[in-house]
Amino acid sequence: MKQLYVILTTLVFWIPTFAQRDKSPELLISNVNIIDVEEGVVKTGMNVFIKGDRIHDVTKSTASDEAATFIVDGTGKYLIPGLWDMHAHPDDPEMWRMNPDEGSRDLLMPLFVMHGVTGIRDMAGSLQVVNDWREKIASGTLIGPAIYAAGPLIDGPNPMWDGSIGIPSTKHVKQKVDSLIDAGVDFLKVYSLLPDTIYFAMSKYARSIEFPFCGHVPQTVTNYDASKSGINSLEHLLDIPLECSSQEERIRNRDIDYGAVNDRLGQYVFRNKLIIDTYDAEKARRLFKTFVENETWHTPTISMWYKNAWFETEKVKDQAYFKYLPAYMKKYWTPQFNDHLKFRNKEFLKVKQAMVDHYMRIIRDMNKAGVKLLAGTDTGANPLCWPGLGVHLEIEMFEKAGLSPLEALRTATINPAIYLGILEDYGTVSKGKYADLILLTENPLVSVSNTQKISGVVKSGTYFSKKRIEEYLEEIAERQ
Repeated sequence: MKQLYVILTTLVFWIPTFAQRDKSPELLISNVNIIDVEEGVVKTGMNVFIKGDRIHDVTKSTASDEAATFIVDGTGKYLIPGLWDMHAHPDDPEMWRMNPDEGSRDLLMPLFVMHGVTGIRDMAGSLQVVNDWREKIASGTLIGPAIYAAGPLIDGPNPMWDGSIGIPSTKHVKQKVDSLIDAGVDFLKVYSLLPDTIYFAMSKYARSIEFPFCGHVPQTVTNYDASKSGINSLEHLLDIPLECSSQEERIRNRDIDYGAVNDRLGQYVFRNKLIIDTYDAEKARRLFKTFVENETWHTPTISMWYKNAWFETEKVKDQAYFKYLPAYMKKYWTPQFNDHLKFRNKEFLKVKQAMVDHYMRIIRDMNKAGVKLLAGTDTGANPLCWPGLGVHLEIEMFEKAGLSPLEALRTATINPAIYLGILEDYGTVSKGKYADLILLTENPLVSVSNTQKISGVVKSGTYFSKKRIEEYLEEIAERQ
């Protein structure tokens, strides 16, 4: 009974602790350098005046200093819009087998904000869980990001993951899609096992009612045709390397001479080496031009591919972060349970690592061609894809791929706002927009890795100093 009492009092304590915030109706960040992500310039000596959850004014004037009840000195620091993770799975159906409890899931929400990620696109999970998070965040009993959610995945008659909506035939498309929209999803996410006939019927219906859809390219559909069908964003660069290969037709038709290689893993290695070695820059250019013409956005999740390919060494580097994860997630991020950590022999890892380099080349070429990119981590079931922290690695890898620091920063700030159609409220440090901001000690236009040098975070007008962030993170660690 004593043990039960301790557990109950701990859970009760959790809510008011996170409700106690530096909430001020009038907050001023004074004499700060604003990073204008639209123009790509630094606006020096600016005052950002915040009332409630909105930016009330942005000015060089000091007239509003006395009116502020809480002032943060921004001298020598840099202010950027809050970051977005445009491919997140905090309630990943793949992890439902681990039976996560409500309290453990809730612990993930403040991790985003404490690392400056003030908005996420939730790419699959329980809509009930998402709505519960939204209610807690709105009421102030939980710190968390703004959430735009897909709800259940849309898959074929025999879905891959629990909780998905399986569409058995084209005649069921309207009913299934309408049911999701009525349930309150913000967009539709299609998945890998959706037959081509059903996919094209769904895309046609979604376009007819002007409802956004995105996701994995179904296995029976090409990226080219998905783009033509009006899909809003494509995820993970799935099959992009194949469609950039001069040997695409042979590979699709399985007209490959594997020689003495007769096991599936060996053939996987052989096939991917062939795809990498036969990259056709002109073929790729034509494909990327199609994406530009159809305004098809891409979320490469390159950090996810990197963490998977280099899991063994990255796990050692990332040891300090494990203490912030719920127990069920730590357990799932092991080879014993995780589907992404199977079959890791030497040749398999070599080709996975080579494919990461290949993806980096594709990202560079896509960006040069004008393809619109979004920062996303695939955090959830994928090992070492850290909630919040992973976005910083994603945009850092974009810079390494050849994007400028400004271009990389845009993929997590203004680009998500444009993509989601919410630029009126998010994406820049501007009057009237939500006060979701990050205060940095170094200029991210010099190196986008400077987004990790956080001095403070503002979420919906609430300021979290570096000290408070560290305290909250330690509190999260203690409650795991």
